Amino acid sequence: MMRLHRRSLLSATAMGVLATPAIAPHASAQTWPSRPIELLIGFAAGGGTDILARTLAPFMEKHLGGGARIGVVNRPGPGGEIGFTQLAQARPDGHTIGMLNAPAFITIPHERRTRYTFESFEFVANLVSDPASINVHPSSEFQTIDQLVAWAKANPGRMTIGMQGTGSAMHLATLAFMRKVDIRATLVPFPGTAPNRTALLGRHIMASTFGIGEAAPFVKEGQIRNLGFMAANRWDELPDAKTMREQGIDVVAGSDRGLAVPAGTPTEIIERLSTAVTASLADPEFQVKAREQLLFLAPMPRAEYRTYLTGLNEEIGRLWREDPWRR
Repeated sequence: MMRLHRRSLLSATAMGVLATPAIAPHASAQTWPSRPIELLIGFAAGGGTDILARTLAPFMEKHLGGGARIGVVNRPGPGGEIGFTQLAQARPDGHTIGMLNAPAFITIPHERRTRYTFESFEFVANLVSDPASINVHPSSEFQTIDQLVAWAKANPGRMTIGMQGTGSAMHLATLAFMRKVDIRATLVPFPGTAPNRTALLGRHIMASTFGIGEAAPFVKEGQIRNLGFMAANRWDELPDAKTMREQGIDVVAGSDRGLAVPAGTPTEIIERLSTAVTASLADPEFQVKAREQLLFLAPMPRAEYRTYLTGLNEEIGRLWREDPWRR
């Protein structure tokens, strides 16, 4: 973040410069949007976040009304950091919005120095979630999550569980699961879901953590067996899959994708964006596309979303202090 030296600050105040940003965003709220809105994505085109954004954008245009136009802009970088940073540093006038992937945007500032913080954003609404799930090969001896946990307790450290990347959503979800059931296991990081799945199918590892949306097609085809997923409720698209909670393991974890704007964006604009998100997610045409893409819709309005992310930020900070996953 840019810092103003005291001398510069005094000079700016004398010229009345500092008063301008406080007035301009308020004035722009009356005529917003006055130009196309940029929707920043911190990942490459063709990925899950990009596809969601491009699916959502026309519905947001529709429900914002007034000829609103939204263009998706990809700013890929390590873990989404480039896109998150650009969103945080954008002018807070409502013409730059962005997709935030949690816990990714939260974990990065805990791991290293960044040019943004949790407070750099105003949160608009959550869109979808991809709850973490524990999966095994269809020929595995483990038919239930209780059987897997019992084996892991009887054989400390011998259970091998694949997951996508150190510090990723699936890594943190696996750690949360292990803490909850009090087991030790050997975690095997992979650069993506595909190599993780390949290792599981080749029986090179005993279990794998995937987002339930990523696991669903392979569960339906019988290529993998799902032992449970970390959501509060079951999912209609995979009705036989049980939540961990209903199996006596109170853990809810995974990856969330929501919309945010730079801190300082006028409240009126944020409220209009939030209303448009709610209407878009409820739009029958959008829901058809969501089912086609196996999106786990998890709408969360502004206040609830902020409360959720604040709690997640505190929990990740605690986990990092207790057991840093990067040395």
